[in-house]
Amino acid sequence: MNRDYALTLWRADLVRFELEDRQLATGKRVIANHAGWLRRYHGLSHPAFLFQEIEALTDQIRDLPRLTYAAWFHDAIYKSWRKDNEARSADWARMALEEMGAGPELAARVHTLILATADHARGGQDHDDALFLDMDCAILGAPPEQYDQYARQVQQEHVWPLGGDYRKGRIAFLTARLNRPALFQTDHYAERYEAQARANLERELAALSR
Repeated sequence: MNRDYALTLWRADLVRFELEDRQLATGKRVIANHAGWLRRYHGLSHPAFLFQEIEALTDQIRDLPRLTYAAWFHDAIYKSWRKDNEARSADWARMALEEMGAGPELAARVHTLILATADHARGGQDHDDALFLDMDCAILGAPPEQYDQYARQVQQEHVWPLGGDYRKGRIAFLTARLNRPALFQTDHYAERYEAQARANLERELAALSR
């Protein structure tokens, strides 16, 4: 997804949900952030994937604006060396949505869902949240070549760790994921991706542990 197409989608969502973004200032900033030079995985292709998943599962989603704007904003602020990306993104989403004319209830729901992406294992508040959290980590269950590309892109985003710090951190991430009783919260994603996700994680962990 390039910037022009992303802005077209942003405009369409404004119309669909009866919101206003003067001169598209917020949308342009969100899109520019995703298009940053270091965004190898967390670039515009990631929300594009989420929008495809949301469209495919519309009949299962009760609160479409919540998931749509969580997709736009949940990585709107992303610096790989920070631990507060989700909190900062959530705060921006709530403020921006209220400025765009969304009710405080929607802004709060989007805020809460984005915060939940900091630790998928804790889950969300309802089935809509669970669907979004599963969409967000569906890449773990991608075919091996696609998963390997994702793993390389994540490593490329982490250009700052010294020595073996990235390797240690990644091993900790993979181990924590594999120790969970389930990687996905919904039947839809568990049936499609759970087995392949575990195989992918185990393969990457074995390679890093050599």
